[in-house]
Amino acid sequence: KKQGCVASVAAMAQRCLRYQALVALALVVCFQRPSTRSFAQPPRPESANVGDDYVVTTEDVKRAARRLNVELRENTVGPWYQIELYSGDRQLGKTSGWAQPWGSLHLETIEVRRFTGRWGKQSKKPGDGAEAEEKAKPGVDVAKVARWFGLLLSVAIGCWNRERSPFYCKEAFLLAIKDEEKQHERLVRYYKGLGFQTVKQAEDLEMKDQVIWGGEGTMMMTDSDEFMKRWTGVVLELAGEPVPTP
Repeated sequence: KKQGCVASVAAMAQRCLRYQALVALALVVCFQRPSTRSFAQPPRPESANVGDDYVVTTEDVKRAARRLNVELRENTVGPWYQIELYSGDRQLGKTSGWAQPWGSLHLETIEVRRFTGRWGKQSKKPGDGAEAEEKAKPGVDVAKVARWFGLLLSVAIGCWNRERSPFYCKEAFLLAIKDEEKQHERLVRYYKGLGFQTVKQAEDLEMKDQVIWGGEGTMMMTDSDEFMKRWTGVVLELAGEPVPTP
């Protein structure tokens, strides 16, 4: 009888947890949907991609990655995406987030691991069979390469949004987390360099913002089309490809 009571209590607790999870998800969706915008999804950009109107594609980004001896790996489930950057078996960076049906892309994270200047195809050391990473060539600007990696991840999101997302998003939002002041300032400068603009300062965030984003920081956004056009030439240069002409 005691075991039966314990089982009943456990089952009830599981039902409560599931209910709480559903309520939390509903609250996030309600909070995150902008009340002043139409729920109608923005139109996806035209497929024509020639001349001055050319916008970088997933294949362009992959070619640029190969020239840097890295590989992009994409994992998606419906509107959720995760894109990772690898050198052999070593993860150098990753990004994740999701597309929302009202045309807003939620960028949960864009991160590049601390870069040491050692990357490339892995090889075996003779004799002991240990794996080793190829060193960067002398004179390589390590900081610049790290920025390239972050750019590849960011543009890969834009390509997924344009080409494969179930909801095309006209705008993209992120939160520059404020855990430590100097690091926060660096993040804000970095995202501004990518083309993001400040929407809310850390002190202006409301409780619903902190619930949605999981912390405090500076909320920033960018126009998806402008972002892609801004970086098309840079990625094509990294890929060693000219802009296609009619």
